[in-house]
Amino acid sequence: MCGIAGFIDARKSLSLEASHNILRNMSQAISHRGPDSSGIWSDFQSGIFLGHQRLAILDLSSAGHQPMESQSKRFQISFNGEIYNHLQLRDMLLSEHKVNHWKGTSDTETLLATIECYGLEEALKKLEGMFAFALWDSLQKKLFLCRDRFGEKPLYFSPGSANNGFCIFGSELSALKNHPKFNPIVNKNVLKNYINLGYVPQGQCIIAGVSKVLPGRYIAIDPTNLDITQYVYWDSAKEALLAKKNQFKGSFIDASDELEALLIKKISNQMIADVPLGAFLSGGIDSSLVTAIMQSQSMQPIQTFTIGFQEADWDESYHAQRVANILGTNHTESKVTSQDAINIIPHLSRIYSEPFADASQIPTQAVSQIAKKNVVVALTGDAGDEIFCGYDRYQVTQKIWRLISFVPKSLRRSISNAILNKSTDDLNKYYQALQKFTPIPSNIQRPGDKIKKGMSFLSADSFSELYLQNISLWKNPGDIVLGDDGGASPNIMNTMDETLNNVEKAMLFDTLSYLTEDILTKVDRAAMSVSLETRVPFLDHEIYQFAWSLPYEMKFHKGEGKRVLKNILYKYADQEIFERPKMGFGVPVGEWMKGPLRDWAEELLCPKLIAEQGNFCPKIIQQTWDEHVSGNRNWQNQLWTILMFQAWQKDF
Repeated sequence: MCGIAGFIDARKSLSLEASHNILRNMSQAISHRGPDSSGIWSDFQSGIFLGHQRLAILDLSSAGHQPMESQSKRFQISFNGEIYNHLQLRDMLLSEHKVNHWKGTSDTETLLATIECYGLEEALKKLEGMFAFALWDSLQKKLFLCRDRFGEKPLYFSPGSANNGFCIFGSELSALKNHPKFNPIVNKNVLKNYINLGYVPQGQCIIAGVSKVLPGRYIAIDPTNLDITQYVYWDSAKEALLAKKNQFKGSFIDASDELEALLIKKISNQMIADVPLGAFLSGGIDSSLVTAIMQSQSMQPIQTFTIGFQEADWDESYHAQRVANILGTNHTESKVTSQDAINIIPHLSRIYSEPFADASQIPTQAVSQIAKKNVVVALTGDAGDEIFCGYDRYQVTQKIWRLISFVPKSLRRSISNAILNKSTDDLNKYYQALQKFTPIPSNIQRPGDKIKKGMSFLSADSFSELYLQNISLWKNPGDIVLGDDGGASPNIMNTMDETLNNVEKAMLFDTLSYLTEDILTKVDRAAMSVSLETRVPFLDHEIYQFAWSLPYEMKFHKGEGKRVLKNILYKYADQEIFERPKMGFGVPVGEWMKGPLRDWAEELLCPKLIAEQGNFCPKIIQQTWDEHVSGNRNWQNQLWTILMFQAWQKDF
C-alpha cells in the first residue's frame, strides 16, 4: 500500500529542477500513505513526472522501490495497492512466456511483467487485488491512470484545461493541492450532492475541474495535447446481471459449501504479507466470518482489534470479545470516549482531504490507530451487506413501498402536509395518546421528530425514489446550498435492468455508490493516515460474481439477510452469539454536539461565517442547529455534513 502523485507538463513550461521540487512536495503531502521510502521519476522531454511514497508489504528490500521500470524499459509505474494473485501470475508468466528473471519478490514487478506480456487491458483483467496506478508507456507515448474493479484505492486527476496545461493526479486531493497550478474552487453542484448523501458521489470531486478515475476503468492521456480517453475493463452492473442470468443450480447447502471454499481460497491469498497481519473484528456476521476463516488458516492466534464506547447504548465491544474468545484470537479492545472524539475530529479534514460525513469515521480512525501499534495489514468484513443483502433498510423500504404504493399520491400528499403542519410537540402528544389504545412501541425517543421525517416517504412515485429518500440526509439540499445550477443527479436505479427486483436494485446501487465512496473511502483514509493497509476479501471479483449468481432466497429468506454467510459462520461459532439486532458502527455525535463538541460546532456554524463564505443558507443552518440543541429534533446526521465541510474548508 502506497501513495502516488504526478503530473504532465504539456508545454514544458518548468525546468527539470522546479518540476522535481513540485513532485517531491506533492509526494510529501501523502507521505502517511507510504512512510518507508519515496521516489521520483521523470521523462522531461515528454513532460511526464511520477512520484511515489512506499509502505512496504511485499519484498521489503530496495528491489521493491518505486517508481519502477519494466525489464524492457518500455514502462514506468507508480503503483498503490496489492496484487493478491501475483505468485500465480508469476507461475503463468513462466509457463506461457518463459519469464523467470526477477530482481525481487514484489507484486509491482509482477504487474509490470504481466503488462509487458499481455498488454494493459488483458493484464488488468487477470489481476486479483486492489490498486490505483500511473503507467507511462514510452512506446505509445501515453500515460495511463488505472483503478481497481470496486474503487478500493483512490485516484484523483485534474485535466490540463483546468490547470494551465498541467494534468495533475494523485492518491489524495492534498497531493494535487501542492502543485502550484492547481486552483481549488468548490463545485457547488457536488457540494449539494455531498450534503445530501454524506459523501461525494462516484467519479465526482468537491473541487471543480477534478474527477476520480472510476472503478473498473482506466484512462489514457496524450501528453502532447492532454486529450483523455476512458476505457472499461470491468463493469460491476453488467457483471452482476451476467452472473444473475447464469444462476447457481445447486442446493443451498451446495452454495454454502462452494462459497466457503472460495472464501478460504481468497482470504488465504490476502493473508500473504511480509509484515504482521490482523483483522478488524466488530462481532457482526461479516467481520466474524472473515476472522473465523483467517484463524482456521493460521497456526497461531491471529490478532484482532475492536473499539467500544463508554456510552453503553452504543457499545458492541462485548460481542466482539465473545467472538474472539470462541475463535481463539489474540484480541485487543479499546474504548472511545468523548475526549477521544474531540482529539480525533480536528484531524479528520486532513485525513480525508475531501469532505466526508459518515460519523463512524471516528471509531474507524480509533481502531486503525490501535491496530497499527501491532500490525501493518488488517483484513475487514466490508462489502458483505451490499453483496449478500445485509442492510435492514432494504427490507424496510420494501415494506413501506408495499404499504403506500396502493394509496393515491394525492391522498398521500394531503396526509403528509397535514402532519408536517403540526408541531413536533403536538405529534409527541398524539403518539403518547395512541399508546393507550394501540400496541405501538413505547420506547421511541422523539416520536414526533421521526414521524415528520417519515412523511417525506409519502411523496415517492416508485421504490427507487423511496429508497433514495430513505438514504438522503437533507430533504431539499438545493435550498441549503447557494449558487448551484439547480440540476439534480439522475437516479441510476431507474435505468437498471428490470430482471432485478427492487431490493437487488438497491443492493447494486449501494455497490456502485455507497460502498465505494463511503465505506471504502472511510476505511482507506482512516487506515492509511496511520500507514495501515486494509484488505477487503468480500470484494474479490470471483466472490462478487458468485454472490450475484445465487438465487435471491439464498441471500434473503423469511426476514433473514445474509443467509448463506450466516450458514457458513455457524460452522465456526454458535448461532446464538449472533442473534441480536444489528447496530453497525453508530456514533453518538448528536449528543456530543450538545456537550463537549458544542463550542467547536458553534464556531463552524456561526451565521456570520456561513454568510461570508456564501456556500450555505445561514437561516436554515441556524434553525436546524437551534432545533437540534433544544432537543426538539434530531438533526445530527444533517449537521455533521455541514460541520465536516466547514472543517475541511477551514483546513484545505
